[in-house]
Amino acid sequence: MRNFKKILCLVLSVLMLGSCMGIAVSADETEDLIGTTGSFNMINFNVAGLPIPASETEDGRDAYADTLQIGAKLNAMNYDIVAIQEDFNYDIYLRELMTNYANRPDWLGNIGERHQTVHTGGVPLGDGLNIFSTYSLFNEYRVRWEESAGVLDDGSDELANKGILVTTIKLAEGHYVDIYDIHADAYGGAASVNARKAQYTQLANYIKKHSVYDETTGTYDHAVIVMGDFNSSICNEDKTGDPYLISKLLEPAHLNDAWAVKQISEITEDPEDYSAYYTYAKETDLSYTEAQGHYDSVERICYADGNGVDLTCDSFGYLQITEDLTNRPLSDHCAAEASFSYKIVEKVQDSSNSHDKENVKQDKGLLLMFIEYIASIFTAIGKLIAELGKGFM
Repeated sequence: MRNFKKILCLVLSVLMLGSCMGIAVSADETEDLIGTTGSFNMINFNVAGLPIPASETEDGRDAYADTLQIGAKLNAMNYDIVAIQEDFNYDIYLRELMTNYANRPDWLGNIGERHQTVHTGGVPLGDGLNIFSTYSLFNEYRVRWEESAGVLDDGSDELANKGILVTTIKLAEGHYVDIYDIHADAYGGAASVNARKAQYTQLANYIKKHSVYDETTGTYDHAVIVMGDFNSSICNEDKTGDPYLISKLLEPAHLNDAWAVKQISEITEDPEDYSAYYTYAKETDLSYTEAQGHYDSVERICYADGNGVDLTCDSFGYLQITEDLTNRPLSDHCAAEASFSYKIVEKVQDSSNSHDKENVKQDKGLLLMFIEYIASIFTAIGKLIAELGKGFM
C-alpha cells in the first residue's frame, strides 16, 4: 500500500509539473508569435439545397444531382474555409464528397478535431447553414432571426429557421478568428426589407457581444469574418436612398466589406469612403440582374481585425460554379471567394472572450433534435393556419 501511494504521488507530481511546464511554454510561445504571418482563402456559396422536384423547377434543376457535383467541385477547389447556405435535405451527399474537411477522431473514436459544423436537418428543421474548414473548428453557436417576413409570400421566410451560425478557428496560440455564416430574409417587399434591417441590427449586436468588441480600444477580442447570403446589394440599396446594409450592419459592427474595399481602392485612396462607391454604382446604373455576381451581389464577405490579429483582404471576386459539360450553373446563386493574409501583432487589451476554451462537442443528441423537429413542424403549421385564416376575416 505504501509503495502504491508513493507511485501515485510520483505520477501526480509528474503530471502537475508537466502541466506547469506546458503553461510556461505556452506563454513563451505566445510572446514569440508576434510578427508571425500567414494566409488563408475562403468561398461562400448558396447551394440551393431545397427539396424541390425537378419537374417543379423552371429549368428542370435536379437538386440531388447538382449537390453531388457541388460537393465534388468544392472539395477539388480546396479552400481553407467554405461557408454554405440552403444546405438542407442533401447535406449527407455533400459531406460524403467533401473529404478534405473530414472530422478527425481521437483515440477513443470520438471527434477529436472538428472540420465541419453539425448539420441541423432538412426543411423545416434546419437553418441550411454550414461551415467546412481545413482549420479545426471550435465552439459552434446558432441563433435564429428574431424578425422575419412572409408565410405564403415574400419567400416564406417565417417558415424557415434562417439566422446566424458562428464557429471559431485558431490561427495561433491565443489568437482566434470567429467565422460567421448568415442567411437573411429574401425578396424586396416592404415587410421583407424591414425584416432584413432588423436582422442586420441583430447581427451587429450579436457580433459585438459574442466576439467581444471593446469600445475603448476599438478592437474585437477575436478577429471577425462574416460570410453568407445577405439578400441585398449596396448598389441597389443606394438607388432607393436607404443603404441599410452599411447603416445597420457595417458601420455599427465596425466591419469592412471585402468587395467594397477592393473596388473602392480603384476609385479613391480612402478605403472607407463609401460615398465614392455610391457614385460609382449610380454611374454604372446596372440593374439588379446585371449587378448580380458582376460587381456587387448578395453574397458578401465582411471582416474586422481582432486583438492581436491584423487581417488584410488580398483578393475578392465572384464566380459561377457550373456543370462541366453544359456549363449550366449548379445553383441560382454565384459564389464569392476571397483570400486574406494575417499578421500576429501585440495585443492591445486583456483577452476576455468566454469562448476561448476550445470545445468541439457540438452534437445535440437524437432526443433534442427530435423535440426541435416536432416543435418546428407545429410552429410552421400554426403560422400557415394563421395566414390562411386572414383570408376569411
